[in-house]
Amino acid sequence: MVERPLSGKTVLVTRGKEQAKEFSERLMQMGASPLEIPLISFSLPPNIEPIKQMLKEVNHYDWLIFTSKNGVDFFFQLMDEAFLKERLPKIAVVGKKTAQAVKKKGLQVAVVPKEFVAEGLIEALKPLIKPKERVLLVKGNLARLTLKRALEEMGADITELIVYETKLNESGKAQLIELLIKQKIDVITFTSPSTVNSFMQMLEGIDWRPLLQHCAVACIGPITKQAAEEAGIEVHICPENYTIDDMIKSMVVYFSDKEE
Repeated sequence: MVERPLSGKTVLVTRGKEQAKEFSERLMQMGASPLEIPLISFSLPPNIEPIKQMLKEVNHYDWLIFTSKNGVDFFFQLMDEAFLKERLPKIAVVGKKTAQAVKKKGLQVAVVPKEFVAEGLIEALKPLIKPKERVLLVKGNLARLTLKRALEEMGADITELIVYETKLNESGKAQLIELLIKQKIDVITFTSPSTVNSFMQMLEGIDWRPLLQHCAVACIGPITKQAAEEAGIEVHICPENYTIDDMIKSMVVYFSDKEE
């Protein structure tokens, strides 16, 4: 018999719709009932022509850095495939999923840090980036400035390229509030500071603290956890490795410890 350690648990998946599917499938494999209410949505910037023009110069850079899988997906929506046949820069990424997205395009990844956050990538790049090297930093509009500042301190010549925008998705607001009031959610998951910020915007003007007393809160990593705690949310689950699979494993440990 297949072990389903999260049976009977309803887990709120707050990721963008495009990314929620895989997370929900993994949760169902563990017996949980995923409940998808995407709190954020992703889209191309309104004016993409300047981005396309900049991408024609991509081969002039020494490094190409992606801070998320979304960055990879939107970058290649805008990129003329013909340029991929020419000399490409060395590619560095923040995490494993981002690396997989790059490899699916048939490209090699030079650097994947052990710790899947900007700080981990900074440490990995320190011995590799040379002063004056040109770096194209591909990101979303809400990305932190940590990586850019560190690269500048290394002496790199940085060009930031915003290829997607993250926006609040309010379509599920009424459903979210009703589920919290009726205590239908066992775990609230946050996979980025953006999901935390959108969650708080949804609950603006509501006495939300009593509504969260019956829920465990799971954050994918320390940056998201910090955003939640700064918003006043108590975090119960945060894995050592910052992946969806590890977050689910940490949920299993959390509930098994509670039952003992």
